[in-house]
Amino acid sequence: MSLKENLEKAKNEKWALGQFNFSTVEQMKGIVEAAKEKNVPVILGTSRGESQFLGLKEAVALRDVLREKHSDIYLNLDHGRDIEWIKKAIEAGYDMIHFDGSDLSLEKNIEKTKEVVSMVAGKDIVIEGEIGKVGGGSNMHEGAPKEQKDLTSTETLVKFISETDVDLCAFSIGNVHGVYTQMPELDFDRLTDISEKTDIGLVMHGGSGISTSDLKTSIEKGVVKVNVNTELRNEWRKEIERSFNENPNTVTPYKLFKEVSTVISKKTKEKINIFYENSI
Repeated sequence: MSLKENLEKAKNEKWALGQFNFSTVEQMKGIVEAAKEKNVPVILGTSRGESQFLGLKEAVALRDVLREKHSDIYLNLDHGRDIEWIKKAIEAGYDMIHFDGSDLSLEKNIEKTKEVVSMVAGKDIVIEGEIGKVGGGSNMHEGAPKEQKDLTSTETLVKFISETDVDLCAFSIGNVHGVYTQMPELDFDRLTDISEKTDIGLVMHGGSGISTSDLKTSIEKGVVKVNVNTELRNEWRKEIERSFNENPNTVTPYKLFKEVSTVISKKTKEKINIFYENSI
């Protein structure tokens, strides 16, 4: 199935595709192994920084190789803001582009998003837009996030979708990037209103740290894609630190990183069990 077909299936059946970001081969292998074991489609995400670190063509080549193990994997440019970098990602062979114009005025966001949509005319590439600002950062934080003032307006989102023709739209109902010791309360009344007045799939950014019950409620209310990054990064770091501490004299990378893919796969499977509950 194509990514668009999987997203439509998820919408109809009330489950969600997980997007799991990576910036190392070990992380990517762990994500794909989890998806293969659970036999579910999965989206591999690279932010601008992650894609610069790996290389756009290199990320595509890795996806192609791993598709020999599991065919239902797709590659997304996450939080793309630079039009020239987006063009390069499209040329390199990415399956999906998330254009993040949430820092722009509504008019400019619509204008730039339409430009990105026009770039993929005639191509089987999914475009995700974003309305409302999802704050925070992809880290582990002490305390609680600052008050979220830029929540998504249903009226604004409907206007944005109708004028841009995006395939998916990210929103803000209090969700934040990163994991906090005290996570925010999500505005599900707002999400219900958004879902009732739109007919495309909705995307939840900041899936790390959100409770299982809140994730399930979000999916029931129309979310078809959930992004996870910080929790995988945290597992990666903990395993690296453990390995270095237990093997202080070892300098062989494949020995030090031996279990990284395993711990990433374990965390990914935990999320898959939540996101794909109605499809597994």
